[in-house]
Amino acid sequence: MTQMKELFGFNPRELLSWKSLVILLNKPRDASILAYARIAYGILMMIDIPQERGMVHVDARYGEGTEDLCRFPYIHSLKPLSYDYMAALYAVLFLCACGIALGFMYRISCFCFALVYWYFFMLDKSVWNNHSYLYGLLSILFLLTDGHRYMSVDGYFRKSIQNTHVPLWNYTLLRFQIFLVYFYAGLKKTESDWLLGYSMQRLSAHWVFDPIRLVLSDSTMDYVIVHLGGFILDFSVGFILFFDKTRWLGFLMCGSFHCMNSQLFRIGMFPYAMLATMFVFCHCDTFKQFLNSFNICCNIFDTASAKQNPSCIYEPKKGEQIKTRWKHVLVTFLTLSYISEQLFLPYSHFITKGYNGWTQGPYGYSWDMMVHSFANQHIKVMYKDSSGKEGFLRPGVFVLSAKKSRWSVHPDMAIQYARCVRERLIDLGIDKPEIYFDVWKSMNGRFQQRVFDPSVELAGYDWSPFKKPKFVLPVLSELSDWRTKLRSLKQEYRNQTIDVVFVADFPGMSLNNFVQEDFGNASLEVLQGEVSVKFDAQAGDEVTLKAGEKIRVPAGEFHTVLTTSKTPSCYFYTYENTTAAALNEKVKDLRKKVNSAESPAIPWISPQGNDDDAADEMVVDEFQRQEMERTKRKEETQRSFGEKAALFALKKIGVFRRSYLLAVYSIRNIVFGRPDIRQLANEMEYIDSWNANIRKSWGRGKEDSVEASNQKTEL
Repeated sequence: MTQMKELFGFNPRELLSWKSLVILLNKPRDASILAYARIAYGILMMIDIPQERGMVHVDARYGEGTEDLCRFPYIHSLKPLSYDYMAALYAVLFLCACGIALGFMYRISCFCFALVYWYFFMLDKSVWNNHSYLYGLLSILFLLTDGHRYMSVDGYFRKSIQNTHVPLWNYTLLRFQIFLVYFYAGLKKTESDWLLGYSMQRLSAHWVFDPIRLVLSDSTMDYVIVHLGGFILDFSVGFILFFDKTRWLGFLMCGSFHCMNSQLFRIGMFPYAMLATMFVFCHCDTFKQFLNSFNICCNIFDTASAKQNPSCIYEPKKGEQIKTRWKHVLVTFLTLSYISEQLFLPYSHFITKGYNGWTQGPYGYSWDMMVHSFANQHIKVMYKDSSGKEGFLRPGVFVLSAKKSRWSVHPDMAIQYARCVRERLIDLGIDKPEIYFDVWKSMNGRFQQRVFDPSVELAGYDWSPFKKPKFVLPVLSELSDWRTKLRSLKQEYRNQTIDVVFVADFPGMSLNNFVQEDFGNASLEVLQGEVSVKFDAQAGDEVTLKAGEKIRVPAGEFHTVLTTSKTPSCYFYTYENTTAAALNEKVKDLRKKVNSAESPAIPWISPQGNDDDAADEMVVDEFQRQEMERTKRKEETQRSFGEKAALFALKKIGVFRRSYLLAVYSIRNIVFGRPDIRQLANEMEYIDSWNANIRKSWGRGKEDSVEASNQKTEL
């Protein structure tokens, strides 16, 4: 048992009875690592709020003209406040994050931060992700724990709490939460799609894999490093971080993993947050020992042993028994309740069936990070008025969010969007509109297939969070084995510069498709099942195709593909963008003429079109676009590290400056009222002046070089 105590930091027998568990979770621990986690969290949130939380774009999200936008709150009745109040809430959120980092008015800062953060979080499901959910959980944990008992402003003014112990349950909650992020992410990766290497495609093309590319092929890296390596790391690193002898290995694994993720994905502060939180598994006084190694820190921060805290349970004197109070029992119960809830929630989707589509529940609290990837092929938004007249809308209309298409895979969001579109159409004078969606997607490299039944009217659908939505069509998982064949076919046609789209459809359903005039040599070939093809512009019988049969599809007209077999049909289109191919050939010829000429001027554009040496205006425009892209890439590669760092810093300063000014002006509007329109316009011009100056200063060289090299003659 002595060896077990040295290994775990406590005697496992202490978990065998309720009283011993209460005593264990309330044992005293140094507060320095908890204070470190508090400071890191506060600083990272201060960086995150203006950027990923959207403070810098609060005017675009909630300003004038956004009242009629469709939003996706988790609680359907939840509404945003007016623009000025939303900007002011962002300011409160930022100031509270600053208060958390400083340990100033700690409880109030944590409470206000958690309240405002969860309000923003619940307001828009379209921007949910796992790390945003994690930040919200951590805000609750810091509210409950005593992170201000070391290195805090509160401790400076209240000596009774400065450098005092904290109960062990403070660390239990924090360590459990970080462990769960890794462990459940590993459990979610036990899906066959991940273990077989279909979830993340072509990730190895990124430059971070360049050193490994010397010894491994791209396909091997995608499977071995990304999929198998990601699974092994997530599943094991929580255990590795827990033990002293293996913790260095955990730091190495986490460090390399999150540094790569920071370059591979645009996920804000999440990699840095996970890098910071991996140190919470260290001994509780590690941060204090680190500060003690710097003499200057000893004069500023108290690095002595922690003082006693009445909330902890200490070893009794000889002849005395350990006494537990009701507070000790309560916090033990709450700790176990939180752990149980977090263990259960990611697998609670059998209760909240209304959120289940191709994936289980809303994306955000299931820890299924990167397990599912989607490719959008086609989204059709159709409405019918009271007379039966049909109309079509642009997909994503009335939606401002950067995740415009996320609603198209989650049934609850599809219902919200349909009801919102119906309300907007009624406002536009359309009588009793009905809303229908026809969404085609591919998940993890499968066939493109329908997500929702296009015959079901969704605006009036009786949706419930506890009832399975019947309009969601299942993933055709029985066709998953085709993915190896699809990969080889796609590579084969790609080598011939021919594009290919693989489609699967349900029995009795039809696809009404239009082939653009630019797409020549289009054909349809059946892989499995039986389909009937009818061309709208051609009279006569329908053409029936079985597996292995092929037909040419004329461009510039509609055709209908009906699945007539009793099992799902699989077929694919091949086509070549002949217009784009011809344009590229002309651009190549023009580039040869320009490069061979004594003066690098673009030839005259002939209005009559009878000059053999003249270049077509479309060719010239495409040539200039390519030249601008080449010049831009050349300038970026020629910039020194100092120039790149300076540009990065200027952009980040612009983000914080814009966020600050938007908040200040909004608070002024709340307190003193809104000024006239002219002053508001001038203020907005001043707000955006920084970014305008950056574009002007850093973009002038590119514009001058393009203008000098092209010398395009105006007609």
